[in-house]
Amino acid sequence: MEKIFLELLNRSITAGWLIFAVILLRLLFRRVPKWVTGILWLLIAVRLVSPFAIESVYSLIPAAETVPYEILYSETPAIDSGVDVIDIAVNHSLGSSVPDPGDSVNPLQVTAILSSYIWLAGMTAMLLFSGISYILLKRKVRTAVRLRENIKQSEAIHTPFVLGMIRPTVYLPFSVEEADAEYIIAHEKAHIRRGDHLIKPAAFLLLSVYWFHPLMWAAYILL
Repeated sequence: MEKIFLELLNRSITAGWLIFAVILLRLLFRRVPKWVTGILWLLIAVRLVSPFAIESVYSLIPAAETVPYEILYSETPAIDSGVDVIDIAVNHSLGSSVPDPGDSVNPLQVTAILSSYIWLAGMTAMLLFSGISYILLKRKVRTAVRLRENIKQSEAIHTPFVLGMIRPTVYLPFSVEEADAEYIIAHEKAHIRRGDHLIKPAAFLLLSVYWFHPLMWAAYILL
C-alpha cells in the first residue's frame, strides 16, 4: 500500500505546482475569463488521475517524481523536487534517519507504512461523510412537490440547489418569492448546462483521495 501512497504523493506534489500557478494567475489577472481558469483546473485534474507527468526545462513542474519508491531501501535516501533549497533541507534530515547496519527496522519504511494507513483512513472517512450526507439530503427532500419538469419545491430546505448526477433536479424552498423563482431556476439550470452537478462530485472525489495536500483543499474551494 505504501507504493500506492508514494505514487499519489508524487502526483499531488506535481499538481501542487500547477495549483500554485493557477492561484497566482487569479491574483495577478483578476479579469481572466472563467473558461481559462476552468481549463487550468482541468489540467490539474488530469495530472491527478494520470500516471504520467511532463517534465522539461520549460515546464511548471520541476520534477516528475519527487519521492522515488526506492528511497525506502536506499542507503542514501534523497528526494529530487527540482528545487535545490528544498532538496538540501529535506535530504539532510533524511540522512539522519538511515538505520545502522545492525538495526532490524528501517524508519523510512515504518513512516511510509503508517502514512499509507493514515491516508486510507482519511479517504474512507471523507467518502463515508459524502455518502451519508447525500443519503440524509435525499431523505430530507423526499416529500418535495414537483413544480414542473425537473423542478421541485420543498418545505424542508432553506436554499435552492441541484441534486442528482444522472437526473439532476432543481430544489426550491417554498419560501422563495414567486417573482424571484424564475431567476433562481434559470441560475440553477445554468449550473446543469455547464455540468457543475458532475464536476463538483468529481472534484470532491479527487479531494478525498488527495486530502493530505493543503493545496488540494485550496483548489477545491476556489473551483
